[in-house]
Amino acid sequence: MSREHPVGDALTFTIGGCLFGAGVFLFLNQVMVHSGFSHGGGGWGWRGGFGGWGGALPFGTPGMGLLMIPLGIGVCLLFTGSFQRWARLLVWASLAALFVGVLNGVRISFRPATLWQLMVYVLMIASGGGLMFRSLAGYREPERVSPDRRPDPRGDEDDLRRELAELRKRVDEFGS
Repeated sequence: MSREHPVGDALTFTIGGCLFGAGVFLFLNQVMVHSGFSHGGGGWGWRGGFGGWGGALPFGTPGMGLLMIPLGIGVCLLFTGSFQRWARLLVWASLAALFVGVLNGVRISFRPATLWQLMVYVLMIASGGGLMFRSLAGYREPERVSPDRRPDPRGDEDDLRRELAELRKRVDEFGS
């Protein structure tokens, strides 16, 4: 894990993170998120509904309130300490269905942007990510040797003997 320039790597990672973060921020700043329900004229209605006003629903997606019943039963069972598996199943399934229902009601659109703006966003994200990966490239974990592919121990002994012979020569030359 030793590198020659850890401070330079940290600086490269920081600059890359700033570029990446700024590019993502600018790109996501172009995204408009709104729900299918909006407040209009005389009451709540679905945007783009029948006749422009919709079905006059004063609440969110129809049927979302029904998901609160299994959620409440699951929470009640969790607190009583009985039927733990069923309780967890009810709670997680209800929360997942609520999450899907909320996401289903969200509409995402993009503001108009010039090609230049889009290119700058993408280049900032790509160059920032590249700099971050580049700064981390030298910090890989050492490869682990699997038990069935261990190196031949005799090869290590031969290398060690050669190195010892070279060191003996140097010591002998130094002493004479």
